[in-house]
Amino acid sequence: MNLNKSLILVLLCTCSAVALANTKFDLSQEVKIAAANSYADLKNKRIVYEGPVTLTQGSLVLKADELSSFTDEKSGRRILLAKGNPATYSQQVEDGRTVHASATEISYNIDSRVMSLKGNAKVEQDGSQVSADSIVYDIEKQQLTSQSSGKKDDRVITIIKPENYQQDLQDKGTTEQPQQEKQQ
Repeated sequence: MNLNKSLILVLLCTCSAVALANTKFDLSQEVKIAAANSYADLKNKRIVYEGPVTLTQGSLVLKADELSSFTDEKSGRRILLAKGNPATYSQQVEDGRTVHASATEISYNIDSRVMSLKGNAKVEQDGSQVSADSIVYDIEKQQLTSQSSGKKDDRVITIIKPENYQQDLQDKGTTEQPQQEKQQ
């Protein structure tokens, strides 16, 4: 496997860790929402919490300035929408590490298990991170898509810590050495 393919593999493994979150345990835990104010429109299936707002369920922690829970009229999908400067998400994965995400807006489609982060979006684990204008993460398919805003200097930035890359190679039993070491 060449170095570029290895780096892509490490990135995918790092970012897909969100999918490995201990969701079975977390989903069986109670949901607790602490907020300064709340408003419920039960007829229209909408609840708004104003903040600061903190939602916890097991190891999952979502913090925002405002959190809305509603059912989309057209699609019938249940949505959680967190807004903040930034709104943050963290959850412990099965191996004990914690995944952190932040953005101006975090939208989670409960039915399709897709999380969308918009505005200064970032997903981080063990110092490795992906940052972009928007990130969409499909938890079921374990697929992550990052996009820049399209403006001149805006880019998707990926940072992979060397120790994470080396640990992934050791975990996979790979003895491949970087090109520089092979040439010496």
